[in-house]
Amino acid sequence: MPEQSQPVFIADTCVCGLSVLKSLWKSGSAAEAVFMADYAVNPLGVKSDREIASVAERWIEHAGRHSDILVIACNTLSIRYHQLQPDGAPAHGLTRIVTMVDCLAALVKTEALRLDGRRVLIIGTAFTASQPLYPDIIVAALPDTRVRTIGATGLERAIARFQLSEDDMDDLLDPALEAALRETDVALLACTCFPLVRAELEAKFPGVLFLDPGEYCAGLLTQDGQAGNRKLSIRVTGDVVPRERVTGFAKTYLGSDSIVTL
Repeated sequence: MPEQSQPVFIADTCVCGLSVLKSLWKSGSAAEAVFMADYAVNPLGVKSDREIASVAERWIEHAGRHSDILVIACNTLSIRYHQLQPDGAPAHGLTRIVTMVDCLAALVKTEALRLDGRRVLIIGTAFTASQPLYPDIIVAALPDTRVRTIGATGLERAIARFQLSEDDMDDLLDPALEAALRETDVALLACTCFPLVRAELEAKFPGVLFLDPGEYCAGLLTQDGQAGNRKLSIRVTGDVVPRERVTGFAKTYLGSDSIVTL
């Protein structure tokens, strides 16, 4: 395969899209990346369709300044992008746009044997949980799979804004989410924030298989084979969290000092 000639541009409404980049780096992809933590539009799920479409256009524009590949690491925007662009056609000179919808579809294809006929719970924000797209993708491929969705917006916001401590986990796992997980075989983490607490969830619910769609992004990108030369540029918008908090977290979470801010 040809090598990637440009950085991969990854955008999310918070720092949590770095969970997708961590999976890419683990697989040897996207050695050079630009990440935008677009806190200025967080929370996105409460905005109008016009506002969400405008954010998509802005992310595409920003991506085009740095790369020909955009990874939309936000489930809300991924769902709306697929609703607005059902053919998935690249726009504005980009050669590829990969969304979390694409990642979930790749997960379903790869993990079909572990999902087929099982009780599957999709955990997302209230917006993601309200949309039929993810259940439809699963049931279309695996008709015998029983799929439910549940929103965990409170947990998402606490993680995204660095407001979560170990002592808070039990308080943020509301009774409805706990009950749903106790009746689940497989849980899909349909928000990029939730992989950051995956270990805690696995410890609390050992009988549940937790899967992260972001881990399947690498299979949708060209492998560049430069995992030893990683470089990340970060842009943070808005004033929800300090830029230094995001870059400090990125260095710790990704285990890399080759991080600069834009």
